[in-house]
Amino acid sequence: MNTVSVLWQKNPALAWREIDDVTVIISPNDSVMRELNDTASFLWRNIDGYRCAADLAALLAENYEVTLDIALTDTQSLLEEMASRTLLVPVQTTVGESR
Repeated sequence: MNTVSVLWQKNPALAWREIDDVTVIISPNDSVMRELNDTASFLWRNIDGYRCAADLAALLAENYEVTLDIALTDTQSLLEEMASRTLLVPVQTTVGESR
């Protein structure tokens, strides 16, 4: 899947909390808890269903001392990892609908 232009949203089946700037995600269906590092927590806070990897990478580059190219590579990797663990799901749009 080309994650650069995909709009991502948090999986609505999950519960999460931020504790001391660390994001903890709980999957009630399988009782699995995941803790995100600082970079992943930053991305998690900014995933809103309206931003693609490029948008999120730009935010990452603005807030961390990293080039846009590195931010995009890291963002795509994190999004793919989160999606593979069903923490994120792509935004479903109907044909002709714009967000």
